[in-house]
Amino acid sequence: NRQERDHRAGVIGSVAKALELLQIFARGEDIHVNSAARELGASRSTVHRLLATLTAYGYAEQDPMSRAYRPGPALTGVGLAAVESGGLRTMTNKLLKRLAEATNETAHLMILQGDHVLCIDSVESSQAVRTGSRTGWKLRAQSASAGKALLAELSEAEVAAIFPQEMIFGSSWMPPLRRVDLLAELELVRARGYATNYGESEPDVSAVGVVVRDDNGQARAGISITAPRSRGNEAWMRATGLLALEIVEEFRGRIA
Repeated sequence: NRQERDHRAGVIGSVAKALELLQIFARGEDIHVNSAARELGASRSTVHRLLATLTAYGYAEQDPMSRAYRPGPALTGVGLAAVESGGLRTMTNKLLKRLAEATNETAHLMILQGDHVLCIDSVESSQAVRTGSRTGWKLRAQSASAGKALLAELSEAEVAAIFPQEMIFGSSWMPPLRRVDLLAELELVRARGYATNYGESEPDVSAVGVVVRDDNGQARAGISITAPRSRGNEAWMRATGLLALEIVEEFRGRIA
């Protein structure tokens, strides 16, 4: 437990508290000073100073509206380096390029982190009007197409553990989503093999998401193909989803 860790020889209390704050980020949660102070058993002033230090070094950043803290670019960079060391980005980069070329749109590689997905690589479209790289971005899993594709790999109980409340709140321009409706959409994703996102994670972006599987059929990551909503209509999403499934299947044996 925490007390046992804090009393180990050589443990520096302030560093241990800072690492526990980073572990909250690892759960896919934003940090509010009051709740973090209760969880860490520390004073609000201590937690505030720790978060201010993490922010100064780029490991956290504060949302100006909610005042909550979220992972900063330096922390995202550490995470991306860890993923790269595992070879996932290297193994999938040719797949991203193939999808971007075949669809003439931008392709992104994403991994599930709690109730969010983290984009760890992007290959941009060559079109003048396009969606740009989202590398380093965290998006709500229930809104992002790759997030839905990855959630569809989970059981209903596992999804409920990620979203314990019946009402799931997301982007400010979208109404709250009922968990029962999310579960119904995930059934549709399983049936057709791909997920869609029509302005849910970003107002002006449409997206299609599929999973990347290894030789054993296990999902390793999610891939989304994004386009401006001006050309990302239902017909585009259907055609792109089917094409993405074909191309991803071609690469299955190349993903470990």
